[in-house]
Amino acid sequence: MDRKKCCVKLSVQPSRGLVDEKFVILVQNVPPGSQMTVHASYKCEDGHSWEAFAHYNANTAGTVNVSEDPSLGGTYSGVEPMGLLWSLRPVPGSKPGLRMRKVNVQTPMEVTISVYQGHQTEGFVDQVLLASVVVERWYMAPGVRRIPITEGGLTATLFLPPGPGPFPGLLDLWGGGGKLVEYRAALLASHGIASLALDYLTAKIVMETGKAVDNQYFETAYRLLEQHPQILASRIAMLGLSLGASVTLNMSVYSKVMKLRCVVCISGSHVLPANGSLEQILTCMNNGAPKTRYTEENQVIFHDVLLPIPTDPTLKVDVGRLRCPLLLVVGEDDQNWPAYESAMDMKDMMERAGNSYLLTVLSYPNAGHLIEPPYTPYTRASALRSVTAGGQKGRFTFRLGSFMALWGGEPSAHSRAQEDAWRKMLVFLREHLYGGANPGAASVSHLMDMNQCCVKLSVQPSRGLVDEKFIVLVQTVPPGFQLTIHASHKCEDGHSWEAFAHYNANATGTVNVSEDPSLGGTYSGVEPMGLLWSLRPFPGSKPGLRIRKVNVQTPMEVTISVYQGHKTEGFVDLLSLASVVVERWYMAPGVRRVPITEGGLTATLFLPPGPGPFPGLLDLWGGEGKLVEYRAALLASHGIAALTLDYLTPKITMETGKIVDNQYFETAYRVLEQHPQVLGSRIAMLGLSLGASMTLKMAAYSQVVKLRCAVCISGTHVQPTDGSLEHLLSFCRENAGKTRVNEKNQVIYRDLLLPIPTNPTLKVDVGRLQRPLLLVVGEDDQNWPAYESAMDMMNMMKQAGKSHLLTVLSYPNAGHLIEPPYTPHARASTFRSANERQESMALWGGEMAAHSRAQEDAWRKTLVFLRENLYSDTDTLVQLHFPTCN
Repeated sequence: MDRKKCCVKLSVQPSRGLVDEKFVILVQNVPPGSQMTVHASYKCEDGHSWEAFAHYNANTAGTVNVSEDPSLGGTYSGVEPMGLLWSLRPVPGSKPGLRMRKVNVQTPMEVTISVYQGHQTEGFVDQVLLASVVVERWYMAPGVRRIPITEGGLTATLFLPPGPGPFPGLLDLWGGGGKLVEYRAALLASHGIASLALDYLTAKIVMETGKAVDNQYFETAYRLLEQHPQILASRIAMLGLSLGASVTLNMSVYSKVMKLRCVVCISGSHVLPANGSLEQILTCMNNGAPKTRYTEENQVIFHDVLLPIPTDPTLKVDVGRLRCPLLLVVGEDDQNWPAYESAMDMKDMMERAGNSYLLTVLSYPNAGHLIEPPYTPYTRASALRSVTAGGQKGRFTFRLGSFMALWGGEPSAHSRAQEDAWRKMLVFLREHLYGGANPGAASVSHLMDMNQCCVKLSVQPSRGLVDEKFIVLVQTVPPGFQLTIHASHKCEDGHSWEAFAHYNANATGTVNVSEDPSLGGTYSGVEPMGLLWSLRPFPGSKPGLRIRKVNVQTPMEVTISVYQGHKTEGFVDLLSLASVVVERWYMAPGVRRVPITEGGLTATLFLPPGPGPFPGLLDLWGGEGKLVEYRAALLASHGIAALTLDYLTPKITMETGKIVDNQYFETAYRVLEQHPQVLGSRIAMLGLSLGASMTLKMAAYSQVVKLRCAVCISGTHVQPTDGSLEHLLSFCRENAGKTRVNEKNQVIYRDLLLPIPTNPTLKVDVGRLQRPLLLVVGEDDQNWPAYESAMDMMNMMKQAGKSHLLTVLSYPNAGHLIEPPYTPHARASTFRSANERQESMALWGGEMAAHSRAQEDAWRKTLVFLRENLYSDTDTLVQLHFPTCN
């Protein structure tokens, strides 16, 4: 395959997400039936590299969808949407016994997804890849707070969800390897549960004294949660894995301090001295050490240490005494702990005691011991540095032993167990930590007691590109309850924006913004993204504001909050029931921002992830000048190398006072054409407003600019055909007398170029175009005669026999500023054109809801237009030499 002649389109959505969120991998624009390998690679914090790969054959449309199509081989087979994560394994030649565990949860896992030609199985470092993207996988959602805890002698970390709370709480215990393991607690906080990760085996106090902690240590941790001002004391759970599950069971049954709302035990056992201490539990394990077995690979099997399950009631936790719900999660191929046998015995004990209604058992065939959050790479065996106990005559010491532990499980079955168990565990925790307290205490006609209720608010994905939709879900409020969902954003210029909508909860106490109608606020009806596109400046703000992202390397942070009742003002002074933070990005992970000054240009090039080569695009904005980067950054996030160009206020103009000539645009084109990561034969041009005028001129008349296609948004072809940018600006100034001002002193520029001239020297001869043209216009554009111009261009191209090259998207009640989706509508804003010193209030036009729908529809169709014309090429595809399946 000739990489210089074709473009393979690879996308992963969402490109940023929590580790338990699915993504969709899509490969497009390859020859039908072609063989390819989709590969994932990740470098851990410990320096070790992991990889996974799968073989696919493209369908008749030249597409592979990993969520729907079967892998024919590799590290997994069959339809496995997330197989490229859970089947990750150390690269060949790595140190044996590795296990993937995130240490710094404040940074993401960065996974590179790549596409290779053919069905490859090794040597990926030396292969030429066709396309690659980077995805970020996070344990911490935006706004989650990480707080180290040392009070009371604890070694712990508290993770608090976004917002003021109060939240339900959870005490999180891991197993026999010790250390402070934070990632599960961080993920639980991302789901609205304040979680305290606790080190109890290698805590600072243990390392200093050499003594095991007593049960009071766990009670101290519980009290810290109970007394925290942002945690609901009556809604605390405990979760343990392996040895942590044993401690959890022991404390939940026998502690006089802990009043747990529910308990989750993963891969654990109740076999231990009843009401014993951690020291006694470890001693009990040591006494069973002779029962350990070894595989042929010298992997240690601890499964039999606590077998057979004793009948002596003093040697196991009396779960018949439990008074709170218990969830047991076990793998039936657990080689480390007799979790399945223990679960069956606990079930019998609770049935005999009459409290089996409190028990839920999730038992998974062919799953092993390490049942972790979803898509965690499966590990059948790994090196374990375990804490063991020894002592005599009342003295107790710790030893650290390192060996290869066999955890058990089969990769596919174990991974399915992780996904299913995590989902059901979250449901279990939500039901018992959020629901069920004082039923009926809060009604639709009374205020909710913030100390007695938990409103569950979620937004997924919490991190995403600005053109990706999210789902806002409010749960666990009383049926019929009136509430206001509010969005707020503080711009880089310091101004604050807000939007809000009124909802009534349904019969299940839920509001889904994607499905339920807003009854009032800044928008009405079913508007999934209304909380973004209806954002408006806070009351009392400076008039004429407009949201425009300047630093595209940072996200827009939007806070979504829930308030009681149908509110319309004063949100700053109100106490929210819940809130979360969402990040909206213009740059996908791996996109590179490259300032360009060569050839006298003032520009920025945004390159997609990977080596390329990519199709290119020259991006021009309107009459205000400045270097505007956010649209180019977003286009690069969709696989197009985009060069955004300042042509009105570039450095060369500021220094010389001279307006750039047409050669300036040709120089920008050549920068793209000659860039080693850009396909010189696949370049487009996109312009808005004045930028559309220059796009049309260069597309029709330049001998240098050979475009693959052009997109003009809210533009016109009316201009002197034989002139430069300076002539165009002079032409506009000559018609300045046609401007109008409305009763709000807002300037209407649309008549400047009306009526559309019949003189062919005063409008671009679009009949000369040889490549596809997309026109996007708003029929209520008050700034530029875009609609009238589009109709005239349609007639001109029809007369020239070029109608087949033209696509017109015309939107009733849409205005001039047709931007990427969900950009807040600005009907009017302050404006200072590059050739005027005085600032005015420009009327752009448009009705908010209609304009916002136009933005969403136009952007989607623009991406399709660009993809079809920049990526697809039937003649080229015939020449590609992919292996094909028989």
